[in-house]
Amino acid sequence: MAAIIKRLKEIEERKLQIRSLLESGETADLDALDTELRALDEEKAQIERRQAIAAGINAGTIPASSIPNPATQTRSAETPEENVYATPEYRSGWLKNIRKLDLNDAEKRAITTAAASGKSLIPTVTVNKIIEKVHQYCPLLEKIDLLHVPGYVTIPAEGTTVDAAIHSEGAALTPDADTYGNVTLGAFEITKLVSISKSVERMSMDAFESWLVKKIAKKIAVKIGSLSYYGTGVNEAQGINAIPWTESNSVTVAADASLTAANVKAAVGKLNGGYDDGAEWFMNKTEFMNSYHPLMNNSKDNIVTYDNGKYYVMGYLVNWDDRVLGHDAFLGNFDMGYAGNMAEEINVTSAFNVRENAYDFLGAAMFDGKVKAIEAFVKISKASA
Repeated sequence: MAAIIKRLKEIEERKLQIRSLLESGETADLDALDTELRALDEEKAQIERRQAIAAGINAGTIPASSIPNPATQTRSAETPEENVYATPEYRSGWLKNIRKLDLNDAEKRAITTAAASGKSLIPTVTVNKIIEKVHQYCPLLEKIDLLHVPGYVTIPAEGTTVDAAIHSEGAALTPDADTYGNVTLGAFEITKLVSISKSVERMSMDAFESWLVKKIAKKIAVKIGSLSYYGTGVNEAQGINAIPWTESNSVTVAADASLTAANVKAAVGKLNGGYDDGAEWFMNKTEFMNSYHPLMNNSKDNIVTYDNGKYYVMGYLVNWDDRVLGHDAFLGNFDMGYAGNMAEEINVTSAFNVRENAYDFLGAAMFDGKVKAIEAFVKISKASA
């Protein structure tokens, strides 16, 4: 997923570069640029087709032995009812329907088929674009143990364990007092309401879909990210910051002091060795530049290093996330230490607001998250003044 998201981002960035070049009036090979643009559009379309097919396979609606092409297939009487969400007719019909626009016959049949099944879901291609954006705006989702299980789900979590011991041959063995717990994830609703004037009716299908995906996905992703860090666990997801922070798993810098190399080394030393492999930093970019980057001194030590476009602190990759507050920085193995569940993917409903002559679009998702191993994390923070 990460590689796909990265490639789609590269495609969009290159298209923007080409557009800027064309608008600048500079001398350019127009034929070459036109050919490159067409190739980029085709590559993007192929990626979206593969995503749609993969989503169908994961949902069990598309047999792996006989995969239809959801981007080009025309809805017919032989098309399985469950596959309707992946058809272009359903996508165009859905994007028209939520704007109260007229549908053609093929679109009406697709929408009617979906309604008859009791599930008027968001189209497969559109939901894949939303998921892609959610992961783009919430990089933490790429690192945690993220599930997609409807309703409640319980996963095992290691508790207290006893070290292995030397055994004398022939001596009786007794079970150690290891303990194992469970983390149960529920489903808390996260919503975002956006409005746009009636002029939305005049937008092209692709332009409208792009606007809707960006608006809905960004805000919901930001909320999911914030909850994953700072959620209380009461009627909402539990965040990583809900871990009881003590001298054994955190370092606090005095309010009137600056971060030092000794502070960083102390925090790294507190991370449980069993979670070291795969551990990464998450912090606010401003905090990194103000507090951590000044520690970069390759002639003295390697507290902060830079390689191939990435920063590392004590050898651990740094991820920037604006959802991490002020002077906080978390180091941990997020996959082993935190679990999240998208019990229901983002869906969208709409209504026309007569008083404001505008459309309201409501995006909603179901998410819960919990810490499953507190020893998988350490934290550096600064005391309040």
